[in-house]
Amino acid sequence: MAAWAHLEITVDDQGNVEVGGYNADPEALVAGTESWEDLLTSLGVNGWELVQVIPGPETTYWFKRQA
Repeated sequence: MAAWAHLEITVDDQGNVEVGGYNADPEALVAGTESWEDLLTSLGVNGWELVQVIPGPETTYWFKRQA
């Protein structure tokens, strides 16, 4: 059975970003990115698959990748 890494990114209306997850190192994934848009782009390039977007005052992006 394959192991999966999951990542949750939450962006509020002021552009503040919170990153969490398991089987992944969220802090290392955010290091060096200039904006949350850059972060989303770099995740796609690095094999992370966007699973779900939950819009609202705090928009949440769920990603997964085979670990």
